[in-house]
Amino acid sequence: MATEMQTAESSVDVKLPPEEAHKKWLEWTGEGGPGMPQGTSEKVGGAQISPELSKVEAGTANFDPSDDDGTKVRMQMRYNPSVIEQEGLRPEWVEQRITRYLSRFKNFAEGKPA
Repeated sequence: MATEMQTAESSVDVKLPPEEAHKKWLEWTGEGGPGMPQGTSEKVGGAQISPELSKVEAGTANFDPSDDDGTKVRMQMRYNPSVIEQEGLRPEWVEQRITRYLSRFKNFAEGKPA
């Protein structure tokens, strides 16, 4: 029986041209980068989230020029809703997680505290 994956998406506008935003993204998400998990598990709302959650996610990021010479960074994540439910999380948690992640990236890319 195949796992039925779902997709969540969010975006943020960054005040950098697409090429520069992409370079910052690679720095952000690279090994040891500030956008990567720093431990084996994550806390959300005081609850410990199991490492199994990261095994059921796959994402992509797109960097599109915006009207103000910046970049719209759009992130999509495919996830297994049954694992989200097993963790006791609500379905909208994935989109909220992406939104927080992109907000932190925007601050990083624009030289503000993440």
